[in-house]
Amino acid sequence: MLNESLRSPKPLPEKPDFFIVGAPKCGTTALYAYLRQHPNIFMSRVKEPHFFAKDLGQYPLVKTVDEYMNLFAERAPEHVRAGEASVYYLRSSVAIPGIHDFNPDAKIIAMFRNPVDMVYSLHSQLLYWSEETESDFETAWRLQERRRQGLDLPPTCREPFLVQYAEVGRFGTQAQRLLSIIPPAQVKLILYEDFAASPQGVYAEVIDFLGIPHDNRTDFPRINDNKRAKMEWLRDFIRKPPPVLRSAYRTLKQQMGAKTVVAVKKKILGLNTVTERRPPLSPAFRAELVAAFRDEVDLLSRIVNRDLSRWV
Repeated sequence: MLNESLRSPKPLPEKPDFFIVGAPKCGTTALYAYLRQHPNIFMSRVKEPHFFAKDLGQYPLVKTVDEYMNLFAERAPEHVRAGEASVYYLRSSVAIPGIHDFNPDAKIIAMFRNPVDMVYSLHSQLLYWSEETESDFETAWRLQERRRQGLDLPPTCREPFLVQYAEVGRFGTQAQRLLSIIPPAQVKLILYEDFAASPQGVYAEVIDFLGIPHDNRTDFPRINDNKRAKMEWLRDFIRKPPPVLRSAYRTLKQQMGAKTVVAVKKKILGLNTVTERRPPLSPAFRAELVAAFRDEVDLLSRIVNRDLSRWV
């Protein structure tokens, strides 16, 4: 009698067929969370695997095809669509071509906001995640050239591209590149301000775009508000432990179980977190940022066929 394990190999998971490709701080986390609850959608359990962003150094969380496909191993027959969300796919110059080669029929969702507001919000998030150490955004902005040369980089930053704020905000260029690779009929461009004003309306548009039944969702809670660590030293110690303690941390996970240790870590981080509004940028610095992004905003305005002059 044939051994059961030799009868037939376990079928490979189906390829994901839609991707939220960015941008950071533009509502992607909320959209991912909303779509994940739709009964006909399977979203990868790991948000932001960044598998296709091969040009972003060691930042991608998932490195191999097998690891990537395993993210979708739990997709069930009722899941008409499967997708993932990696916010730096737009920033990457190779991710979109890689996605297209992987699945030419894939649908792409990209979200944009006023790049001045985005980079300021991104700086705050990078501080919270211990990727940035310069607490003053204007100073961090002016450090970009030195950091491009490998100088004054935050010691806890995983990859230098994270603190190149101007590059992340080149939305017009990114949208143009996206549409030069993916057929426009397979692309959904969303403005954050529309999503913030009517999450239900934009969610319905996305469901139509994906071609699946509406689940009549009416609850759209706010997700991923601006956060700040109460004690920066504790934030950095928990998120980026000193090298001398990393082996002890790994041993602790083995002894107590990874889930227990991660739960304790999240609890400490939660107690050390406060949600708050960022103070406004100075008028002079904001005007400088507006000028820096004007051409990109003009280009995006033409691409989405919307008057975005209020951004600049």
